[in-house]
Amino acid sequence: MKLKPFVLPEKIEIETETVSDTYTKFIIEPLEKGWGHTIGNSLRRGLLSSIQGAAITQVRIDGVLHEFSTIPDVLEDIPQIIMNMKKIHMALLSETPKLCNFNVKGKGAFTAKDMTVPPEVNISNPNQHILTVTDSKRSVNIEMRVENGRGYVPSERLKRGQNAPVGTIFLDAFFSPVKKVNYTVENTRVLDRSDFEKILLEVWTDGSVKPDEALIQSATIIKNHMTIMIPTQKEPEFIPEEKFDKDRERLRELLQMDIEELELSNRALNCLKKGRSKRTGERVSIKKVADLVRRTEKEMLNIENFGRKSLDELKKVLEGIGLSFGLDVDSIIKKE
Repeated sequence: MKLKPFVLPEKIEIETETVSDTYTKFIIEPLEKGWGHTIGNSLRRGLLSSIQGAAITQVRIDGVLHEFSTIPDVLEDIPQIIMNMKKIHMALLSETPKLCNFNVKGKGAFTAKDMTVPPEVNISNPNQHILTVTDSKRSVNIEMRVENGRGYVPSERLKRGQNAPVGTIFLDAFFSPVKKVNYTVENTRVLDRSDFEKILLEVWTDGSVKPDEALIQSATIIKNHMTIMIPTQKEPEFIPEEKFDKDRERLRELLQMDIEELELSNRALNCLKKGRSKRTGERVSIKKVADLVRRTEKEMLNIENFGRKSLDELKKVLEGIGLSFGLDVDSIIKKE
């Protein structure tokens, strides 16, 4: 048995005015009633919990055996240095962990851009502070292990099965590159129905993964969860929905509007609805936009008390919605 047609999203728009490497606003439409929150909440949960990212999971510092220690001539203690390293936003373009090195010497404040990283590692915030050396003769050497993961992983879990050298410090790792997600659901119109929905989805990341890449990951994870529930041989088929010309339907809706919706002056509106023809004296009754655009400019000026000023006002209003005088609209209004 074939199922009746179901309205599915046709496009995802991006608010280009505000898009950046760390923020994007997506508009997803149209959706059947109730599906805005269903899809919006699913995408949000996937974005916040399941997007893959990179983090530093192990650290080895020359001369340091444990994390509750200090480095001579370094302003920060080890816990402070570790906290600073956790704030480094990285992308690891490899399926295997990679080692990064931080070798500095001399007095000064040092940041993530002073690290030596392999080509598979990209740092999106190179100005992140790591430590401050207070003696010109002091050198600091740190080896960091970077790997990919999802969500939050405590250091105890990372230690399991590891045969790490003495002095290795394991870090709690927060892999997720997504910092914040917000979505709202609004009504939207499709042809003559205004009970469809659209999702306004905002995504903030740390820059190591772009928001559109994160959205693709989230949607793919959801799709893969659902696929197992649909046996290929039993997948239901939907009856193809009749295609429609959206521009034609939009024009039809405009033509069927009442002229009172055009925000005309009272003088012009009264002339259109209650005026008379200068030539014949017959009552002029223009109620719909279609009645208006069928007429030529000359016919409009033949209406009593309707002068050039009113005509110019009306032309400007019609141009604002993509219409003009003297149109043949009968074939558009008539439903095929």
